[in-house]
Amino acid sequence: MGIKIYSHIAFLFFFLLCLGTLFLSSASFVNAQIAPKEYAFIFCSAAILITGALYVLFGNPQNLRFHNFVLPVCLIITVLCLAQAFYGIAQFLRWLPSIGKFRITGSFDNPAGFAASLCAGFPFFFYFLTRKEKWMRIASIIGMAIIVFAVFLSGSRAGMVALAAVCILGVFYFFRTGTKQKIAVGIFLAILITGLYFYKKDSADGRLLIWRCSWEMIKEKPIIGYGQGGFKANYMNWQAAYFEAHPDSKQAMLADNINRPFNEYIGLLVNYGFAGFLLFLLLVFYLIRTFRRIPKKTIITYIAVWCLTAIAIFAFFSYPLRYPFVWVAGLLSVSVVLLQGNATSLRGGTTKQSRKKRYKVKGKLFTLSPLTFYLSPATMSVLILLIAPVVCFKSYSRLLAEMKWTKIAHKSLAGQTEQMLPEYKLLYPQLRNNELFLYNYTAELNFIKRYEESLTIAHECERLWADYDLQMLVADNCWQLKDYTQAEQHYRKAAAMCPAKFVPLYQLAKMLDVTGRSSDAVALAKQIVNKPIKISSPQINAIQREMRQLIEREEKNDSIPETIINKPIENQRQGNEAAEKVQFFVIASEAKQPRKKRLKVKGKLFTLLPLTFHLSPALSSLDCFASLAMTRTATFYEASALPP
Repeated sequence: MGIKIYSHIAFLFFFLLCLGTLFLSSASFVNAQIAPKEYAFIFCSAAILITGALYVLFGNPQNLRFHNFVLPVCLIITVLCLAQAFYGIAQFLRWLPSIGKFRITGSFDNPAGFAASLCAGFPFFFYFLTRKEKWMRIASIIGMAIIVFAVFLSGSRAGMVALAAVCILGVFYFFRTGTKQKIAVGIFLAILITGLYFYKKDSADGRLLIWRCSWEMIKEKPIIGYGQGGFKANYMNWQAAYFEAHPDSKQAMLADNINRPFNEYIGLLVNYGFAGFLLFLLLVFYLIRTFRRIPKKTIITYIAVWCLTAIAIFAFFSYPLRYPFVWVAGLLSVSVVLLQGNATSLRGGTTKQSRKKRYKVKGKLFTLSPLTFYLSPATMSVLILLIAPVVCFKSYSRLLAEMKWTKIAHKSLAGQTEQMLPEYKLLYPQLRNNELFLYNYTAELNFIKRYEESLTIAHECERLWADYDLQMLVADNCWQLKDYTQAEQHYRKAAAMCPAKFVPLYQLAKMLDVTGRSSDAVALAKQIVNKPIKISSPQINAIQREMRQLIEREEKNDSIPETIINKPIENQRQGNEAAEKVQFFVIASEAKQPRKKRLKVKGKLFTLLPLTFHLSPALSSLDCFASLAMTRTATFYEASALPP
């Protein structure tokens, strides 16, 4: 096959790569918006690498011309980003549905992914400003304006700052600017960042709290960090410790269930310590060094740098590296810089060529330089052909496991929990490192009252994930097993993790009263009655009303009727032939979270369902009918109160 055929195949796979990482969603996965995009990245990237490897081995690599790839690549990225922007604008206009409470999410789980992807693709529009065709330049300007407008509508402050920085770099490239203009630009950026801080001050202060607790984590393990997934496995424990030490902190109302630091650099320090951060800085230094030694920089070189700049700025305030299209744009940009810089070096285009040494092994196999070790294209191609199929096979096996998990989870939620538990057990060896699977498995065991098994899986999940809802689940298991001391510890820990939530204290007060610690229960009830409310709701009002009744009964020396505790509510849903008795648990801290979660999606989205917690008659009168309507339905909400 000739170079044109290989090129067309590669462009097709690149188009599918960008299309999949931007738009692919599937209800066959628990995480319907992100997991399909991740698998699209793996399989399409492998296809591109294999195509390139085959061409190197069986084609004529000398015929490859870098500039032949620029226009198709830029065209694919810009057209698909425009489509994503129109998708978000249509959501804003209510023409298309969005995810959760947000007005704009695009094909992502929240506005952060939407804005991060558009910011990563935005610099590629600049390529068309250098074209001779006037219509291309006009179309490029219009496209850039649409992207900016869509990001502005999304409300992503990180996206606004990133786009402003890229636009400024573009102005510097196309127009001559002096010192005064650069100072003015610096002042403008400072004003923009300050204004965006006050635009959503509570959200910004919430992130400052996250960074403060994260810094305490870094100080605990500064050298090598906590390892892969260390932030998610430990952060909420540190947040709980902070509020236990500062119970009157004004930031208590801002705290929520967090599993990302809203800053990729802090996340890097937490997970890998200063050792990992130093390696990252060395990579950045090498990229800068490579960029600077390119003698004839083209527009695509600058576009690559601007793309990396946009991602780097976004990473200061959010989590862009969660989204696969950002991986695509970032890796493409890094490849452009490295290919142009190293091609220049190999042609003798640097003044330090004498420092490079070449070694021939079986006919010129390796090229060595002070900072890099180059394998010949043929050797790299062979390695790709050996490794890529293995990666694809493992990924495909995990894909099937996740799809099967989604299927059995839905069946379990539909009333077949007992029948599905053997399936959960079969999936356990494959998904035991997935904290969301372990949480779901724990909740299903709890739901059918297999509390000891549920507690065992829950403790395994705790190693991977520090989470408010997991603590509530562990506490209920301990309560049912009559381990009241452990149950109290977990309820108090959950309350410290998210001080604004009412349910941990409410459940603890009921347990204390049931176990004969009436005075402690009354003290806790008084705390609940006087607790500040973050978001008012009927559930919170009902909880406070019941706690007032508890206080009044104790003052009158009346005992609480035993029927109040663990009273099941008959499920009266129409059309359900296998009607079952279910017990409801009220999540009262926010009106958007009325039920205990049995299935969590990526720590950010939830399916809200009933669990084996307790609802007193005082609450049932207000909430029973709404609860029945939501029973075993998949309703998704965003877990963090912090906007993107």
